[in-house]
Amino acid sequence: MTFIKRVTEGAKSLGEGAKTGAKNIVGRSGDLVETTKLKYEISKLEKEVENNISALGNLVYMQFKGGVDHEEEIKRLLSDTRTQEEEIAKLAEQIEKLNPKPPVCPKCNSEYPPAAKFCMNCGEKIEQEAPPAQERPPAQE
Repeated sequence: MTFIKRVTEGAKSLGEGAKTGAKNIVGRSGDLVETTKLKYEISKLEKEVENNISALGNLVYMQFKGGVDHEEEIKRLLSDTRTQEEEIAKLAEQIEKLNPKPPVCPKCNSEYPPAAKFCMNCGEKIEQEAPPAQERPPAQE
Protein backbone atom coordinates (compact mmCIF):
# COMPACT_ATOMS: atom_id res chain seq x y z
CA MET A 1 0.00 0.00 0.00
CA THR A 2 1.46 3.35 -0.94
CA PHE A 3 2.02 6.05 1.60
CA ILE A 4 -0.57 8.39 0.01
CA LYS A 5 -3.20 5.68 -0.05
CA ARG A 6 -2.62 4.88 3.65
CA VAL A 7 -2.89 8.56 4.57
CA THR A 8 -6.11 8.91 2.55
CA GLU A 9 -7.68 5.86 4.17
CA GLY A 10 -6.56 7.06 7.61
CA ALA A 11 -8.14 10.46 7.00
CA LYS A 12 -11.41 8.82 5.89
CA SER A 13 -11.40 6.65 9.00
CA LEU A 14 -10.83 9.70 11.22
CA GLY A 15 -13.61 11.57 9.46
CA GLU A 16 -16.04 8.70 9.99
CA GLY A 17 -14.98 8.44 13.63
CA ALA A 18 -15.56 12.16 14.10
CA LYS A 19 -19.04 11.88 12.58
CA THR A 20 -19.91 9.00 14.90
CA GLY A 21 -18.50 10.90 17.88
CA ALA A 22 -20.49 13.99 16.94
CA LYS A 23 -23.70 11.96 16.68
CA ASN A 24 -23.04 10.48 20.14
CA ILE A 25 -22.41 13.95 21.59
CA VAL A 26 -25.58 15.33 20.02
CA GLY A 27 -27.53 12.34 21.34
CA ARG A 28 -26.15 12.81 24.85
CA SER A 29 -26.82 16.55 24.83
CA GLY A 30 -30.39 15.85 23.72
CA ASP A 31 -30.73 13.44 26.66
CA LEU A 32 -29.32 16.11 28.97
CA VAL A 33 -31.86 18.66 27.75
CA GLU A 34 -34.68 16.14 28.15
CA THR A 35 -33.46 15.20 31.63
CA THR A 36 -33.37 18.86 32.63
CA LYS A 37 -36.92 19.37 31.41
CA LEU A 38 -38.11 16.32 33.33
CA LYS A 39 -36.37 17.47 36.51
CA TYR A 40 -38.01 20.88 36.15
CA GLU A 41 -41.42 19.24 35.83
CA ILE A 42 -40.70 17.13 38.92
CA SER A 43 -39.72 20.28 40.82
CA LYS A 44 -43.00 21.98 39.88
CA LEU A 45 -45.03 18.96 40.91
CA GLU A 46 -43.17 18.66 44.22
CA LYS A 47 -44.00 22.30 44.97
CA GLU A 48 -47.67 21.63 44.20
CA VAL A 49 -47.62 18.59 46.52
CA GLU A 50 -46.07 20.74 49.24
CA ASN A 51 -48.78 23.40 48.77
CA ASN A 52 -51.52 20.75 48.83
CA ILE A 53 -50.22 19.29 52.08
CA SER A 54 -50.07 22.73 53.64
CA ALA A 55 -53.64 23.47 52.51
CA LEU A 56 -54.77 20.10 53.87
CA GLY A 57 -53.30 20.93 57.25
CA ASN A 58 -55.09 24.29 57.29
CA LEU A 59 -58.42 22.75 56.29
CA VAL A 60 -58.20 19.99 58.90
CA TYR A 61 -57.31 22.54 61.58
CA MET A 62 -60.18 24.85 60.59
CA GLN A 63 -62.55 21.90 60.65
CA PHE A 64 -61.20 20.91 64.07
CA LYS A 65 -61.84 24.42 65.40
CA GLY A 66 -65.48 24.01 64.48
CA GLY A 67 -65.57 25.74 61.15
CA VAL A 68 -67.49 24.65 58.13
CA ASP A 69 -67.21 21.03 56.97
CA HIS A 70 -64.34 20.84 54.44
CA GLU A 71 -64.52 17.11 53.66
CA GLU A 72 -65.04 17.56 49.91
CA GLU A 73 -62.08 19.94 49.58
CA ILE A 74 -59.91 17.64 51.69
CA LYS A 75 -60.80 14.65 49.49
CA ARG A 76 -60.04 16.68 46.35
CA LEU A 77 -56.64 17.78 47.68
CA LEU A 78 -55.78 14.22 48.72
CA SER A 79 -56.70 12.91 45.28
CA ASP A 80 -54.72 15.65 43.53
CA THR A 81 -51.71 14.97 45.73
CA ARG A 82 -51.80 11.24 44.95
CA THR A 83 -52.03 11.99 41.22
CA GLN A 84 -49.08 14.39 41.42
CA GLU A 85 -46.98 11.85 43.31
CA GLU A 86 -47.74 9.22 40.65
CA GLU A 87 -46.71 11.69 37.92
CA ILE A 88 -43.47 12.42 39.80
CA ALA A 89 -42.72 8.68 39.90
CA LYS A 90 -43.34 8.36 36.14
CA LEU A 91 -41.06 11.31 35.38
CA ALA A 92 -38.34 9.88 37.64
CA GLU A 93 -38.65 6.60 35.74
CA GLN A 94 -38.15 8.44 32.43
CA ILE A 95 -35.03 10.14 33.84
CA GLU A 96 -33.70 6.75 34.95
CA LYS A 97 -34.18 5.38 31.41
CA LEU A 98 -32.29 8.36 29.94
CA ASN A 99 -29.49 8.13 32.52
CA PRO A 100 -29.08 4.55 33.69
CA LYS A 101 -26.96 4.15 36.79
CA PRO A 102 -23.58 2.51 36.24
CA PRO A 103 -22.99 -0.78 38.03
CA VAL A 104 -21.40 -0.67 41.49
CA CYS A 105 -18.99 -3.00 43.22
CA PRO A 106 -20.74 -5.22 45.79
CA LYS A 107 -17.78 -4.88 48.17
CA CYS A 108 -16.91 -1.14 48.17
CA ASN A 109 -19.91 0.39 46.31
CA SER A 110 -17.65 2.15 43.78
CA GLU A 111 -18.92 2.60 40.25
CA TYR A 112 -17.16 0.67 37.51
CA PRO A 113 -17.43 0.42 33.70
CA PRO A 114 -19.98 -2.16 32.51
CA ALA A 115 -17.33 -4.39 30.89
CA ALA A 116 -14.98 -4.41 33.91
CA LYS A 117 -13.83 -7.74 35.28
CA PHE A 118 -12.38 -6.27 38.50
CA CYS A 119 -13.25 -3.23 40.61
CA MET A 120 -10.81 -0.41 39.95
CA ASN A 121 -11.06 0.71 43.58
CA CYS A 122 -10.74 -2.46 45.68
CA GLY A 123 -9.81 -5.13 43.12
CA GLU A 124 -12.89 -7.29 43.82
CA LYS A 125 -13.70 -9.69 40.98
CA ILE A 126 -16.88 -8.53 39.27
CA GLU A 127 -19.43 -11.22 38.55
CA GLN A 128 -20.85 -10.46 35.12
CA GLU A 129 -24.53 -11.15 34.72
CA ALA A 130 -25.00 -14.13 32.48
CA PRO A 131 -27.10 -13.56 29.39
CA PRO A 132 -30.51 -15.18 29.62
CA ALA A 133 -30.29 -18.87 28.86
CA GLN A 134 -31.90 -19.97 25.66
CA GLU A 135 -34.59 -22.54 26.06
CA ARG A 136 -33.48 -25.97 25.05
CA PRO A 137 -35.82 -28.73 23.98
CA PRO A 138 -36.21 -31.43 26.63
CA ALA A 139 -33.80 -34.32 26.31
CA GLN A 140 -35.31 -37.39 24.74
CA GLU A 141 -34.77 -40.71 26.44
